[in-house]
Amino acid sequence: MVALACPHCTDTALAARHGENRNGTERFRCGACGKTFTPDGRPRVLSYEKREQIENCLAERMNQRAMARAQGVSRDTIRAVRKKEQSAS
Repeated sequence: MVALACPHCTDTALAARHGENRNGTERFRCGACGKTFTPDGRPRVLSYEKREQIENCLAERMNQRAMARAQGVSRDTIRAVRKKEQSAS
């Protein structure tokens, strides 16, 4: 048990460890409200270089599946970058 402030109920009750996120950061469960949280969460954000590489592949009219395999990201990520690029134009 660790004393952490819960972001949901703002109580400083004891929090128990409750596994990990997919990026490896620890999860905790609040002793007061029972909700889970990550105290030092790291957002999963595409790097500027990776986004630029995807945009270059889109400009070359490369297949989305091939782009996803080549860049090591999901097709949903490719679609999100494409959508953002289209809305900026």
